[in-house]
Amino acid sequence: MTRIIKYTAAIVAGALATEAFTVSSMPKTSITSLRMSDDDTTRNEPAPVSRTVERGVSLDQDGKSNVWAIEPKMEVDSKSSEEQASSALFAVGGFAAFAAVAAGILTNLPDPDQF
Repeated sequence: MTRIIKYTAAIVAGALATEAFTVSSMPKTSITSLRMSDDDTTRNEPAPVSRTVERGVSLDQDGKSNVWAIEPKMEVDSKSSEEQASSALFAVGGFAAFAAVAAGILTNLPDPDQF
């Protein structure tokens, strides 16, 4: 008897869970928000164009804010060939030192079969 109740409960729960993934039969309604305006402009008049300041934010004629990224100014690197060569040698030397330390540690690890 308890098996029948468990199976019935599982079937009902499964039916209710599949109901969540079906298309709704309720009519779609659109929600529009009404806002009061401080100025006396009518809807037919365009919004006054404000002075654009490059800061990544603006407002359109409906009062919605737009946000965008501002790319940083590009600078040309004017290093001499000596500075570039010394930077490259420093990088290669650092990598060689790291490789030597890593090789020393990895070759001196204990054998896992000893334990």
